[in-house]
Amino acid sequence: MTFSPTLPTILSNTVLWTVIGVLIAALLLHVGIMFLRNRTLQNYRRLLYEDELTGLKRSIFLEQRFSDVLAEIDADVSFYYIDIDNFKNYNDLFGHHIANRLLKTFADRLKELSEPFGRVYRIHSDRFLIVHPTPENDEDRFGKELLKTAKAPFEIEGHEIKVTVSVGRYDIPPEKPRYHSSLFRSELALQEAKSLGKDQLASYTNRLKRQSKESFELFRIIKDALKKERFYLEFQPIVSVTEKKLKGLESLIRIHDKHRLHFPLDIIGYAERYNMIEEIDRYVVKRSLEAFKKFKSADVPFEFLSLNISVKEIHNPSFIDFLTEETAKHDIDPAAIVIEFTETTDPRGMEAEARFIERLRAQGFKVAIDDFGTGYSSLVRLSQNILDRIKVDKVFIHDIARKKRNRSLLESIVKLAENFQLEVIVEGVEKERDYEVVKRFGIQYAQGYYFHKPMRIGEIINMFANK
Repeated sequence: MTFSPTLPTILSNTVLWTVIGVLIAALLLHVGIMFLRNRTLQNYRRLLYEDELTGLKRSIFLEQRFSDVLAEIDADVSFYYIDIDNFKNYNDLFGHHIANRLLKTFADRLKELSEPFGRVYRIHSDRFLIVHPTPENDEDRFGKELLKTAKAPFEIEGHEIKVTVSVGRYDIPPEKPRYHSSLFRSELALQEAKSLGKDQLASYTNRLKRQSKESFELFRIIKDALKKERFYLEFQPIVSVTEKKLKGLESLIRIHDKHRLHFPLDIIGYAERYNMIEEIDRYVVKRSLEAFKKFKSADVPFEFLSLNISVKEIHNPSFIDFLTEETAKHDIDPAAIVIEFTETTDPRGMEAEARFIERLRAQGFKVAIDDFGTGYSSLVRLSQNILDRIKVDKVFIHDIARKKRNRSLLESIVKLAENFQLEVIVEGVEKERDYEVVKRFGIQYAQGYYFHKPMRIGEIINMFANK
């Protein structure tokens, strides 16, 4: 006997299969989404951890899995921080395509050299890091082989390219293996290698550790002095050589921080390196011009005030406007202000320096190059006829009475200055016999401990006012 399905039964079965179909579709959709999600995460991790150009792991991979990497090597390890010397030159000469091929080939060479014990990572651009077992002695055969391997010529699309590298090594203490501090110290060692002339291997030493600590401390001191106005100025008298009479004053910046007095050479270098120099230069200008007015009010018989300004200001378009506004505010003739800055040691900065000097002189200021003869631009500056004075560095003056070569150099500088109608200031005169040599050469101005030490505003007024 055959039964025909009733309408309710048919509907019930249809709904059931529909629900089953929807569930299956949802399951398949979920599986598909999870599959795509996993693929996307895998691609993301690959892009995050692997360098597309070289095929090496990125340094972020090492950072996040530092402990695992050390466990894999299973030995005391060292960081070798590697930088290709002057890599920008290859970019400029051959273009990015060849330069990228060079990086890829270089990375392959590092990987081959490091296997099977070491691991190679790309930090960025032309910088790489090798994690390698620490050498058992001071010979460091791996480090030397690294330098040698880098020097072997590369054949890139018909071009024979030779490179050198600078390498900084840091031996990671097994009891406290920390990624960031290890990377930082290996980079300090790299900078040491570069300072030695490049194509060098340098290790992180106690001396570098001490220098790093001192640098950070001075950075903190400068920041704190700017914030709490702990800078102050001293003024060193500049005298006429023939009469030993006061003619000018040089403004010098100081910081007195707890245990130590910091001098300009300490301060300026770090301030330039960490982009704090503009604040310091503006402080020097403001406080020096305020002191200028005090000296004049007290009848201190000086003719000019010299301000030391960082050479970095030649690239600061607002500095000369600031200087002009400040002198106008204090009603000071710009001709009584001598702007001193050290001549550039970078030939590429000479053109900018010349424009800066021309703008200063157009506003009425006098310009002197400090430490004359120690940079690249000494003779060029004379030929351009854009200076008022030159200041001879004390290295040429030290014990000049006993050193014939120094006397010959000073005599040559003075003759050059005379030919170009420039005034000469010598600094660092400390002994009677050296003063006599300076006097014999007919130099206009001098300063140094033989005449006067740098003094605070009140001391200058007490010594020179109404005299």
